[in-house]
Amino acid sequence: MKRPHTFFPIVMGLISIALFFNSGCEQYDYASPGAGILEVRLRTVSTNIEFRELNNFVLTLTELIAYRNDGARMPVYQDVKAIDRKTASYNTLQPKARDSSLVIGQAYVPPGDFVSINMLMTPGINVILDGYRFVPVITSETASDVLVFEKPFKTESYKTTVVTLTIDLDCSLVKGVDWYYFYPCYYISSIQTY
Repeated sequence: MKRPHTFFPIVMGLISIALFFNSGCEQYDYASPGAGILEVRLRTVSTNIEFRELNNFVLTLTELIAYRNDGARMPVYQDVKAIDRKTASYNTLQPKARDSSLVIGQAYVPPGDFVSINMLMTPGINVILDGYRFVPVITSETASDVLVFEKPFKTESYKTTVVTLTIDLDCSLVKGVDWYYFYPCYYISSIQTY
């Protein structure tokens, strides 16, 4: 004699149990804001040293952090696909730095108000002129490795906010007899949202 199929009653029992437990759940109407992109560019001002392929003054960037007005820290990596920041060196005398098109970091960020961008960097030990003249750079003992670029800016959902950090080499590199002294002069020169 064949046994009747018990599959249907088991399925119906499981569905009724699921409906019983789900009946106490309440749906909440909420919307999470979409992320925007923060792009950080480096710009260099230099009238004393020409922007040429053979001229070179390097800043080695270790960390880039954007601070929101509520104190939250947002790390900014090389691009939006990166999962952490690798130490990178940037020639401040390359044409892209003069033209404000040298991208040093990108990150997805929530919409909100930011107050500063901090850059942990180390200046190069030489300014290279014409590809062969190495002029030593002496860093001021009072100079900090952390440059704090303070200026409020806002990020918006689904938009790109471009913040341009400017290093003024005319006042940062003070000419000595046979060397330069490095006293960093810096500021945020541009904030644009697209």
